[in-house]
Amino acid sequence: MTSRSPGTRVRMPRAEREAQMLAVAEQVFSARGIQATTMDEIAELVGVTKPLIYDYFGSKEGLLAATIERARGQLLAALIDSWVALPAAPARDRVRGVVHAFFSFIDEHDQAFALLRTEGALIGEASASVERIRQQTAKAFAEGLLTLPAFEALEPRRVTAMAEILIGGCERLAVWRSTHPGTTADEATELVVTTIWDGLASVAGA
Repeated sequence: MTSRSPGTRVRMPRAEREAQMLAVAEQVFSARGIQATTMDEIAELVGVTKPLIYDYFGSKEGLLAATIERARGQLLAALIDSWVALPAAPARDRVRGVVHAFFSFIDEHDQAFALLRTEGALIGEASASVERIRQQTAKAFAEGLLTLPAFEALEPRRVTAMAEILIGGCERLAVWRSTHPGTTADEATELVVTTIWDGLASVAGA
């Protein structure tokens, strides 16, 4: 991470500046830890004044919440893209594709995941942001399952609960992988699918 002088700040559209701040914040929060990170350091690295960051996000907690929401939003987009990429594939293959997209995202965005797995240290707005986007992820996955013929007749609430179980299993295995290196995204995917799919298939008659 290389700092820039606030005095040489380059003007850019608000959306671009916000994205820049969030990208730097993700790096600093994951490298330093939430408590050790300061707004001064982030401002210096972005090349802006600290008041400008407060103007965008209100507080350090607001910046952290926005950073986590950005990471979760990127993950959600990756899962949705994976689901729609295989419209004619068998149900198991579509589920496997989404699970693989999850672990591939984790591998490609290790700094973002470092933030997401600090959930126990989060409070207030940041904690609420994590839970809100987790619910959105489970909801999106449940909606995908309900498009499959094998799941169409099931109660939506029940399918949403199944999606919560699947997403929760992926998250816990991702945390385990972070402390037990050597398990590839393909191997992690097979672990989740073979562990969970038989249960889903038995309920859906697939």
